Amino acid sequence: KKSKMHQCTVCFKLFPRPSGLATHMNSHSGAKPFKCPIPTCTKSFAVRSNAKRHLRTHGIFPSPSDGSSGGAGGTSPSQFTVGFDTPLVSDVHEAGTLPSKLRWVPPSLASRS
Repeated sequence: KKSKMHQCTVCFKLFPRPSGLATHMNSHSGAKPFKCPIPTCTKSFAVRSNAKRHLRTHGIFPSPSDGSSGGAGGTSPSQFTVGFDTPLVSDVHEAGTLPSKLRWVPPSLASRS
């Protein structure tokens, strides 16, 4: 059985699936239809898998199968967001001993007394 190949009309590259050709056409048009779902992020991507990989920079690990549902192994961006503020060190303990209490304070609250 011979499968039909799908050819790019611009560069004539062949693809076994029409979806592969559709993704490839974004490289010619400059289209980036896959936008990061984080409201404060302006990144967008021509390839869906690149957009999914980018979510890791926000601390979100989508499942390999979908990424939008937050199913087993994945977390939906709507479930939480992760801040990347620099941690504040407010109390240094003796080397070799455990601190009495650990508490993370975001920099926006650290300046308040």
